[in-house]
Amino acid sequence: MEPKKLYVLVAAIVVVIAALSVSAYFLLSAPPAQPPSHVYVVEGDSDWFDLPAGVTTTISAHVTDSGAPLFGARVNATVSPDSEGSLSAASAITDTAGSARFTYTAYNRTTNTTLTFTFTASLGGSPRQGTAVIRQLAFGWQPTAARAKGVVMRDTDRLAIANATIQVNLKNMTGLAADTQQFYSNSSDVQGRYLVKDIPPRESLLQIYKSGFKSQHQNITLVAGHNTRVDILMEQLTGKVLTIWHTYSGKEEDEFNKMVGRYRANRTDLNVQVEFQPFAGAPEKFIVAATAGNAPDVMRFQNDRLGEVASLGYLEPLDSRLDPATIQRFTSATLAAMRIEGSVYALPATQDLLAVIYNKALFDAKGEAYPSDTWTTDDLIRIATNLTTGTQYGFVTPQTIGFYWFPWLTGYGGRIFTVPDTSPIAGDADVGLNTPDAAKSVLFMQSLDKVHQLMFSNPGEDPMLTDFLQGKAAMITTGPWNIPAIERAQVNYGIALYPTVTATGQHARPVLGVKGFGIWKLSSVKDDAFDFLKFITSPGEQKKFALGVGGVPGTNDIPTAQAAFTDPEIQANPVIARFLLQATYSSEFPSRPEMASVWGPVADALTYVYDDTVHSADPNDPASVQAARDQLTTAEQQIYG
Repeated sequence: MEPKKLYVLVAAIVVVIAALSVSAYFLLSAPPAQPPSHVYVVEGDSDWFDLPAGVTTTISAHVTDSGAPLFGARVNATVSPDSEGSLSAASAITDTAGSARFTYTAYNRTTNTTLTFTFTASLGGSPRQGTAVIRQLAFGWQPTAARAKGVVMRDTDRLAIANATIQVNLKNMTGLAADTQQFYSNSSDVQGRYLVKDIPPRESLLQIYKSGFKSQHQNITLVAGHNTRVDILMEQLTGKVLTIWHTYSGKEEDEFNKMVGRYRANRTDLNVQVEFQPFAGAPEKFIVAATAGNAPDVMRFQNDRLGEVASLGYLEPLDSRLDPATIQRFTSATLAAMRIEGSVYALPATQDLLAVIYNKALFDAKGEAYPSDTWTTDDLIRIATNLTTGTQYGFVTPQTIGFYWFPWLTGYGGRIFTVPDTSPIAGDADVGLNTPDAAKSVLFMQSLDKVHQLMFSNPGEDPMLTDFLQGKAAMITTGPWNIPAIERAQVNYGIALYPTVTATGQHARPVLGVKGFGIWKLSSVKDDAFDFLKFITSPGEQKKFALGVGGVPGTNDIPTAQAAFTDPEIQANPVIARFLLQATYSSEFPSRPEMASVWGPVADALTYVYDDTVHSADPNDPASVQAARDQLTTAEQQIYG
């Protein structure tokens, strides 16, 4: 063989041997392949948690392997005590959903008994157990509460999502006690499981939140004694996410969504998620979500609840972000309403307050002149008396709701708190309700009903509006939020200022409510959140929100921008212009944290005074004034406490 060919052959042999040596090294040194890991879980469940006597329920064991349903596993079942009913079988095989099902029939018994069902499966060479606990009710007993339970998982791989916030919102509060909470909540555990207990049985809305995921909603029917099981799949969001919670509804929600659409067009780098929350209970829902680390980046608040949330440390102070131009954008009163103990925690978007709305047709039919801007409470009583007939009321305003009492309180020279929001409350007297003037204002308001009989007995907000829409009430007290309903009913209406109180010469001043948007303290996109706040509160966007765009009417909401007072188009809007005028005769709506504690005690005090059959509703009667003061003193003590 030629030397050159011999050299090539030798080189090739060396390369092959080297390659084989390397392969052998990796084969000998690499760790052996690991079998797939298994995490077996047996979870007990039942259709009932409060089982009536004589009723049969399904009992089940859910078996999973690393979160996935396990098919074909044998599960043994026992119940303790075993003397209270009959279990259908001692064992069952899991189906494709990983469930082994049994039935249990309760005997009739005279005492309530707690039953524990134990489910055992041999998995991976070891026994795994799960339990379900049921209360078997005595004969004649019936369950009263409901539960919602299930598992929260990621939609792509069915992996459990821990620490998701689950909230069950009651759709209808009819028949429930006045202090019943409007939503119930809990969080999912490390296996994604959740349980929300002690819920009134009725139609409800299940909402699930988790930072970084798209929130999920589902209507559910809750039945007394039943476990309503709902398993939830959540979509993980991509990109930079900005989550916004708002409390708008109806026309306001439509216009807000348009506003968000305009913002999205300018910020294509953001994944903007918008979520509606019912106005009642929204701050509590935010607090629950923030406590679990699942709050939205941006939230809409009314100023009377802003202080409570800010005091808990859940909101970002905005002062360092406020340049002079942004500060000067707003009226001083609306920006002050967003300030808690010297720091601004939200940017004001809209303001609203009460005024007197009247039906022009009913005035015309009686030949009455429309209320003037200088009318008095004597004028109010005279006109309303003339407009009150057997089928029609002259003036209707709620009698036991603090929001509708506050205008008369200020008209008599009182205040909700006697110290500014920047000062701490040092005692009951700082609350400001236990004064002769405050007591007289309560009696005056209730005399419109109990003495002058200008309205039906103790009207509520919704019945008041209904009577006005049906032409049965000549005047009511309400705000711009009800103007769309009045216009849909084609009522020819006018807007009057609250009158001057004859006894004091002072204007009755409704409180100025301001709604604004704040930023969650732990938001990861605070700069983007503040950019959104500046966009939606700009004078141009406020104007579009109030007046509409392209011939489509807006909300008639009252802007917070200084420019609104000089903008000719806004001033030409009769609704906004009149409420802006009423705003110049308004009182401060305290933003301090204690304001959240005012509503219940005040409603109780007003109700006690209204129901008092011993004393009169005469603000000039010393005994009646003292009796009203006694109730207001109790309210003060509850608020301060």
